[in-house]
Amino acid sequence: MNENTVLTLKEWRGLKGYTKVALAAKSGVNERTIYLFEKDVNNIQNANFKTVKKLADALDIKVANIFLEFDSEKPK
Repeated sequence: MNENTVLTLKEWRGLKGYTKVALAAKSGVNERTIYLFEKDVNNIQNANFKTVKKLADALDIKVANIFLEFDSEKPK
């Protein structure tokens, strides 16, 4: 992986070895919110930037590394 790798939130969470509960505790973002972001890309697209930034910081990645767009190529 390099600094330009783009994955879904769920993929990053799995790669880093976090459960939803652990990511919620580390980021300060509600577990239900994480579930909703992982369930449908529309939810994370419409999220407050500060919330997505908290998740990215907890995962030690940039916001740009989180797959956010429908027209982006889905990571393989």
